[in-house]
Amino acid sequence: MNEIEDFMSNKGRWNKLKKRMQWRIMAVAFVGLFVLFSSFALTPPPPVLGGQNPPQGSKRIILDYADKLEYDAQLNPGVQRLIGNVQLRHLNWTMTCDSAFLDQTTDQFEAFGNVEIHEGNEVTILAKYLHYDGVARFAKLRHTVELRNSTATLYTDSLDYDRMAGKGYYFDTGTVVDSLNTLTSVYGEYTPSTDEAIFQDAVELVNPDFTLTTDYLLYNTRTKIAVYDSPTHIVSDSGHIESTRGVYDTERDLGILLDRSIVYNTHGTVESDSMLYDNKIKYAEAFGNMVLIDTINKVILRGEYGYYDENKEYAFATQHAWLTDYSKPDTLYLGADTLELITQKQEPKDIRLTRAYHHTRTFRKDAQAIADSTHYFSLDSSMTFYGNPILWRDSMQLEGDTIRLQFADDTLHHADAWLNSKAMRLLEEDKFEQLKGDSLTAFFADSSVREIQAHGNVDMAYYALQESIKRYYAIGRVKAPHVYAYIEADTLRKALWLGPAEGAIHPIESAGPDIAMISGLLWQPEKRPQSPEDIFTLTLDSLGNPIPYSHPPISSLNGFKGAQAALRAYQLMEQEIASKTQQKEKEGDPNHEDKEQPTTDTKPGLSPYIRRLDETTPPWQAPDPLKDFNLTYLWHSSSSTTKEHASSNTSPFIGIPNEKP
Repeated sequence: MNEIEDFMSNKGRWNKLKKRMQWRIMAVAFVGLFVLFSSFALTPPPPVLGGQNPPQGSKRIILDYADKLEYDAQLNPGVQRLIGNVQLRHLNWTMTCDSAFLDQTTDQFEAFGNVEIHEGNEVTILAKYLHYDGVARFAKLRHTVELRNSTATLYTDSLDYDRMAGKGYYFDTGTVVDSLNTLTSVYGEYTPSTDEAIFQDAVELVNPDFTLTTDYLLYNTRTKIAVYDSPTHIVSDSGHIESTRGVYDTERDLGILLDRSIVYNTHGTVESDSMLYDNKIKYAEAFGNMVLIDTINKVILRGEYGYYDENKEYAFATQHAWLTDYSKPDTLYLGADTLELITQKQEPKDIRLTRAYHHTRTFRKDAQAIADSTHYFSLDSSMTFYGNPILWRDSMQLEGDTIRLQFADDTLHHADAWLNSKAMRLLEEDKFEQLKGDSLTAFFADSSVREIQAHGNVDMAYYALQESIKRYYAIGRVKAPHVYAYIEADTLRKALWLGPAEGAIHPIESAGPDIAMISGLLWQPEKRPQSPEDIFTLTLDSLGNPIPYSHPPISSLNGFKGAQAALRAYQLMEQEIASKTQQKEKEGDPNHEDKEQPTTDTKPGLSPYIRRLDETTPPWQAPDPLKDFNLTYLWHSSSSTTKEHASSNTSPFIGIPNEKP
């Protein structure tokens, strides 16, 4: 009985012990399973292989293929090593490389060797190394990087690409090449979707016809239009441009140059506040304080609006226009509302015509003049004044409806005046020798008048001189058909009257104003230009003080059309050349009689080639390619390009003008 009780007692303890052991085993198993499942939870999910598509809307990096996949949780937790023909996808990017490290926990990877990225059919990027962040959508490409789209290729050694902004950035020199230009800079941005690029620091644009250098440039690889905003040089075989701001069409080789730009050409320079310049057909249209310097022909032309055709050597200036011609020892200064320099190229010597109209004022050391219109013609070395001109030479004042100066080797030889011609010569403060007739000619020697010929209803007033005491004692008044007066040492030595003459000599004491002054003659020294700075009439305020000249607004210059003026100018010049040629042929013909063909134009008013336009004048036809040229396309084509750059505080068309007289 006791044995049985002992057995039963031991059996109970054994059962209790057994149950304890079972609970311990279950606890250990539970802990083991917990640890096991925890380790599975920390292990990255297996990659999607075989090109399977990710779930709809997934933004994770997808592994399409790799020859070999390695994973070492202890060495690189969460990082898979991909080797051989690796292909990954993220959104619309497909990326291939030789090998990569993929971290799907952070959605990043590094790629090595023959990296190639495709964004549909639009963008391709090549490199030797890539670090890509799928969350930030930001790629860092290094070593022999190429970014290609349909219009250009970007080459650099370091490129950061922001997929959010759709832009690539290089910061250690890069080059963009399109079908026309090659652009290089230290820093650059390129947006393949819009074909727009920004270049900064040591920018160089190389075109087959020119090279552009600057420090800040916006460029579109599709339109080939560049916008610069820093000191810029555009150099070609025929010249170069200096500008600080503007728009340049590199395909058409023309641009809008702003903020006081200068164009250097084979003949000199053109400078203005803003300018349209076509480097292919060589013309410039300048707005605001234009200065044209022709170093070949030694001419400076200024005006608020200007037009210059380099091939024709035609120049046009208007609004406060003035000319400085220093081609001869005696420099010519000419001011007018409008000025034109017209060149007819021919052998052995080009023909040049200078036209000035209206309110012209002329200054040379040997002669000064005012008129409504003036022109100088190199074919016969003559300068003609139209519209109530007045000419001054030393102490002589000459007037007429038209006056023509004739030069010989830049020396003033004689002056012709016809229709209502008048001549006055100052002797003393209130004493004048005077001639009035239908026409007259004054011949010059050295710096003074030596002979005057007057024709047609001549009226003459002269003073008799007592030479021993240098005293004028009598006034002579004579009327005759023709008068020849000879002057020596500034003194009237002899006068010849041809045809019926009538008149008398009157003692000064008894001669009244009607004897001393011929009707219609007036001495006008206040109108005479006294210096080169006096070629414009000064505007005076209410107190009589001169008002400094101020440049007009740029909008007031938009109505001028230099190309149209050039058409008209050359038509008129051809007519003038034909007229001069016919006249020379007649002069050389021994059978020609001057009496049948009068040599002077008796019709009053301006020469036929000095033409004022009015509302009834039909518009001129502009020449190609200006006929259909649309200036606005060039400016607005760059409007879609925005830049994070300090903008100019000046108007888009005009900078700070330099004051000119």
